[in-house]
Amino acid sequence: MRRERKSRGLGYFLAELLILVVGISASFALNEWRIERQESRQEVELLENFKANLAIDSLTLFSGSKQLKTQVENAQKVLLSDGNTPLDSLLIPVISLLNYVPFNSNDITYQQMRGTGTVSLIKNDSLASRIIGLYENDFEILTTWTQIDAEHVRGRLIPHVEENFPFTVGLQYSQASRAIQREFISQVQQDEFKHLVQFGLSYKSSTRAYFEAVLKDIRETIELINQELSTSQKASDQESISPDR
Repeated sequence: MRRERKSRGLGYFLAELLILVVGISASFALNEWRIERQESRQEVELLENFKANLAIDSLTLFSGSKQLKTQVENAQKVLLSDGNTPLDSLLIPVISLLNYVPFNSNDITYQQMRGTGTVSLIKNDSLASRIIGLYENDFEILTTWTQIDAEHVRGRLIPHVEENFPFTVGLQYSQASRAIQREFISQVQQDEFKHLVQFGLSYKSSTRAYFEAVLKDIRETIELINQELSTSQKASDQESISPDR
């Protein structure tokens, strides 16, 4: 009799222990599943934000590249000009070279990711490395080139024009006197000015080439982000229709 009671008591104890273990395991599994779902949603939000930021950067680079292309062409026109080149063919090219194309990346999401240390949310290591490379390498080099061009324009080209070119209100040389127009053409043909234009041409050409290269990298990165978002969406849809859930 005692043996039966002892056997039953042991059976109940083992059953309760099994239920407890299963319950704890299920609780851990459920909690882990909830964490994974939360991190998956955070990853999607992070990638969507990166996609939006990079889309803005790509538009900026596309516009900047077009502007730099025009400036490169204008610099070539100035270098190939001579004393017989009409004023109308020189005025716009010369004035356009007194400008530069700045670049500041829209890095709000990247700075937030760095500050919170949430780079691990991006499960695709290759994609994470590519995004980090854009902000830490590509954008840094691109900004350096724009600064080189800007320093040349602000520090050398504009001061030279201010000091040597004839004055006319609002740079309206087409409406100035014949004497001022001749002096403008003469100054454009000076070796010192063309020397500055030639160096500016090299800076703007290099800057544009890097604009194009980074623009290509951004477009490829956005495509990878789209692929990752598509994969996440399919996984989410699969979970929502799974009978286990």
